[in-house]
Amino acid sequence: MKRLMAILVTAFTLFAACPTACLADDMYVGDITKLNVRSGNDIKYNVIATLKSGEKVSVLSFAGGWTKIESMDGKQGWVVSRYLTGEKPANARIEDLQIKKETLQEQLEMAAIENRKLQEENIDLAARLNETSVKLGNAEEAFKALQEDSKEYLTLKEKYDKITKESIGKDTKIRSLEDKVDDQYIAIAIKWSLTGAGILLIGFFLGSRTKRKRTSLL
Repeated sequence: MKRLMAILVTAFTLFAACPTACLADDMYVGDITKLNVRSGNDIKYNVIATLKSGEKVSVLSFAGGWTKIESMDGKQGWVVSRYLTGEKPANARIEDLQIKKETLQEQLEMAAIENRKLQEENIDLAARLNETSVKLGNAEEAFKALQEDSKEYLTLKEKYDKITKESIGKDTKIRSLEDKVDDQYIAIAIKWSLTGAGILLIGFFLGSRTKRKRTSLL
């Protein structure tokens, strides 16, 4: 018997503690324009705040058709219990859905703007890539032309070097021939000079001798 009484006392204690310990749940203001929050659990108490439909509150306790709540901004007071509901009212859910829809619409518009921007950048990049390809093609053609010019230059340089060497050889031969001609000219000049001098001497000698013969005949 004593054991049964102890169990009943424990159960009663837990049940009594349940309004304060177990009722700290979130609830919502139902479909009502505004709900007055009073300082006590009777209409004779002053209104200390008002709540709109769909606002979430924390339930603290119950007393005679009234519920003590705490609002999201930390205010505590009493409201009529029948105006609270465990689920968010339809109008509040519609407002939330409308807000989500507007948010998604804004995100969609931003995504569209970003997409257009990316498309413009893609077009610009494609134009730049095309321009770069054209420049690269021109550079390759210029490089090939330079290679051809280099080959022609090397060929011409080889011919020039060959002609230069041949010219140097010919110049050497010409100088050698000129030296020989000069030597022969000098030799001939000397020879003619000696011959002329000899002729003059012979003439002078013959003239002197003839003059002596004439003198002796006189």
